[in-house]
Amino acid sequence: MKLCVVSFKQCWQDPDGRWLSYGGFPAQMASLRALASSMTIVIVRSTPREGGMPLPPDARVVALRSPHGADFRRKLSVMAHLPYYLSRIGQEIQAADLVHTPVPGDLPYLGLLLAVARRRRVFALYNGSWEPNSETTFMNRVTRQTMRLLARGRNVMLAVGDGTAPPAPGMDWLFATSLTTEELVLGSPDLSRTLQAPPRLIYAGRLSPEKGVPILVAALARLRAMGHEPMPRLTLAGGGADRAALEELVARVGLCDLVRFTGQLDRAALTAELAAADLYVHAAHSEGYCKAWLDAMSQGLPVLATDVGAARAVIGGDGARGWLVPPGSPEALANSMLRVLSEPQEWGALRRRCHSFAAVRTLEAWGEEIGRRLAERWSPRTLSETAAWAQ
Repeated sequence: MKLCVVSFKQCWQDPDGRWLSYGGFPAQMASLRALASSMTIVIVRSTPREGGMPLPPDARVVALRSPHGADFRRKLSVMAHLPYYLSRIGQEIQAADLVHTPVPGDLPYLGLLLAVARRRRVFALYNGSWEPNSETTFMNRVTRQTMRLLARGRNVMLAVGDGTAPPAPGMDWLFATSLTTEELVLGSPDLSRTLQAPPRLIYAGRLSPEKGVPILVAALARLRAMGHEPMPRLTLAGGGADRAALEELVARVGLCDLVRFTGQLDRAALTAELAAADLYVHAAHSEGYCKAWLDAMSQGLPVLATDVGAARAVIGGDGARGWLVPPGSPEALANSMLRVLSEPQEWGALRRRCHSFAAVRTLEAWGEEIGRRLAERWSPRTLSETAAWAQ
């Protein structure tokens, strides 16, 4: 079974010719590699950046030219070069038996349409917030409606998230993760620790508008204005287009002594930063199922997050594995931070609940769950049959 993945993920080559990318994408591609006899990954070529991790070494990588600009300008660039993208993507889909498209995104959406048109088995995974919110774009709505329509046939349509009701008829939820079983086995976080003095907070992820990092900075400034002592230290781990603006904001509100930027980190460095922290804070305006929640919980970090996407299902009720606040409110976030850091907490029990929740949501479990969904839709009854069918 030949698998073709069509993604708009930016990837690059190191001096040894290895293809690298960032975030959870490389590890997820490695997990999907086990479902097929061969794998082709169609991606966008970019300039090298920090924190790169290798794609599966035996996967064939097809690098597309990157569209110009962002948002609407990018869409115009894709349309202007549509024959090129249709030809290159279509050629790889034609040679495949199974096509995976991680959406939303312009190029994977083209891949989804081409795969259906060429009658290939296809499974799409919607990685953003399935529920409409202030960050939802027109193309997000188009993509979701397309998936609803395609879920009525033989295609497998999934959305990251969790809930008692499916995202749409014929669709299912799927958790998102970057954790491996090896990381959990080798890691040994101190789950009995209490708060350090001063407490250490961390956010890990893109520095981009939808992640709400300015809200987090504003909440920290409000906490200082409240006179809370000792003031927590905040680590912002990750890169993105908003870093320069965030550094200016931190300086403007007088928090340079409290906030540290690490830049993009690889998995080992990220794990070390999480292990050294006390609490993970996430002020996103929009989210599906954030992989960083599980990364943090695997190190025993409870999560203080906005109530968006699957946050309630993952973090639970107040104090289960963390706490929830409404999005877009520095006041609510600051008040919750004050309560969490000031009032007595059973930190040991809380950290153990977090670790237990993350431990069963590994990349291996993620890949097995996808394999099970494909098997259910395309006839084989067990994972062992799926492996034989994939050959």
